[in-house]
Amino acid sequence: MSQKAATSPRPPAPLVQFNGARPPTPDWFLKALDVPTDRGSVSVEDATICWKAWGKRGAPGLILVHGGVAHKDWWDSIAPFLSETRRVVALDLSGMGDSDHRDRYSMATYALEVLAAGQDGGAFEAGKPFLVGHSFGGFVSVATAMEHGDQLAGIAVLDSPIRPSQEQRRSSPPSRGGMIYNSFDAALARFRLLPEQGCENAFLLDHIARQSLKEITRPDGTQGWTWKFDPKLWDKLDYDRPPPADIVDALKTRIALFRGADSRLVNDEVWAFMGDLFGPETTMVSIPNAEHHLILDQPVAVAAGLEVLTGPGWG
Repeated sequence: MSQKAATSPRPPAPLVQFNGARPPTPDWFLKALDVPTDRGSVSVEDATICWKAWGKRGAPGLILVHGGVAHKDWWDSIAPFLSETRRVVALDLSGMGDSDHRDRYSMATYALEVLAAGQDGGAFEAGKPFLVGHSFGGFVSVATAMEHGDQLAGIAVLDSPIRPSQEQRRSSPPSRGGMIYNSFDAALARFRLLPEQGCENAFLLDHIARQSLKEITRPDGTQGWTWKFDPKLWDKLDYDRPPPADIVDALKTRIALFRGADSRLVNDEVWAFMGDLFGPETTMVSIPNAEHHLILDQPVAVAAGLEVLTGPGWG
């Protein structure tokens, strides 16, 4: 009779050890947070979509799209480095961050949100902008390139696993969120990455976690704290586009691929398939010492890669 292998206990959430205090933060990130930003919102199909931007209007544009159940502040350690010569706009997709929730979500609507936020935020004033998406945001970027790629200078997809069509996941990940916590610190202590992984930059985890929470009033009139994203987001998402591997020829702009070199989602097998799918002329960048959440693991390296990629010499 066989026995199941013992499983290791789930490690504690990464911010528990700080008891609500902010972890030590390096000077480079404090300086990045001091870079001025503009904020605004735009209406897309009856939902308010929030954005923020760095850099001067009229500079070449760059639009940043966060991952699933994330938000625009995930880019705070990257966007400031790119803003000296660019107008950088990051948005909250509907159902996430400060943007409105919807009854239903779709890739077609997310593509419209990307373009509208980019337009409103000033990313199109110098011509066609580049579009960068991490994880779920990478799939949104691919969908945008398929429908509206003629309006873009190119896209960069960061650790979004594109697999053979028959292997591409077409169902939603498990729902999460919806809990109401009695205090901000209690909620903060529950923050975890999805998919879970270690991350040495606790100051970045703390920063994005603090921007992920909102205070609400319970039905009994008491106050509590909960996550900003729609807890039913995945149940309400319509998969209204073919698997990415089936639409490579439909992309109306060029594409570059990034991954964390230690990513469990874009592993060597998936990475090799993506290279074969998009062809030898495609720019492919593996960021060392980074897992799926490469924009948190190695933000300066990612910023440097995007600096070169979105400069005048690419392509």
